[in-house]
Amino acid sequence: MTLPSGELTPDNCVFLMIDHQVGLMQFLNSTDPMQMKNNILGHAKTAKAFGIPVIMGTSWPDGPNGPTMPELKALFPDVDVIDRPFVNFWNDAASKAAVEATGRKKLVISGLATEVCAAFPALAALREGYEVHVVMDASTDFNPFITQVTMQRLASAGAIVTTWVAVLAELSANTQENGQFIGQYLSEHMGQYYAAMNNYLGVAANAETVRTNVGLNGQPPIPLAGL
Repeated sequence: MTLPSGELTPDNCVFLMIDHQVGLMQFLNSTDPMQMKNNILGHAKTAKAFGIPVIMGTSWPDGPNGPTMPELKALFPDVDVIDRPFVNFWNDAASKAAVEATGRKKLVISGLATEVCAAFPALAALREGYEVHVVMDASTDFNPFITQVTMQRLASAGAIVTTWVAVLAELSANTQENGQFIGQYLSEHMGQYYAAMNNYLGVAANAETVRTNVGLNGQPPIPLAGL
């Protein structure tokens, strides 16, 4: 078991969002497609909320893998998607240079498919001394068995396997300062939390204070319904 050197913070990590492409979303179905979309977008919004650098890449975008999800491009209009010829993100000079340019040694990796697009660069980065967190539920595969094998492979190699909600909570750190991000993104992308938040906002004495709480970077208030 490998322990991280310390907690993730907005100042010490970079998000690698690898091959979240519309073609891959169609045939990698170990996770329900709508749930996968919500996981990816919740994870991406976490990076945006805390101003964390994001590097996006594609593999074979002119082939069956297709282009990057339009929702991601809309979230990060200033991020250039790196189209690469190599299967392994880490073997592409431009992709690796983009990581090195951030100067950050904690990598938060997600990718479609987990067994290749997330695992290959994760393992390569581990060999070079990076701390690697692989966001398993913002990644997916052909079937759940592949995901189980890949998770074991990554954990055995020293990667920290995690989830987008765990990353969001770790980066939020203090609910008095950043609780609005947890409430906002879980309400938007986690159905169970949406139901609980709606109930809370409908009955709690301090509901209006919570609902109208605008957080960092001008985040909008949490709506009562119609997310």
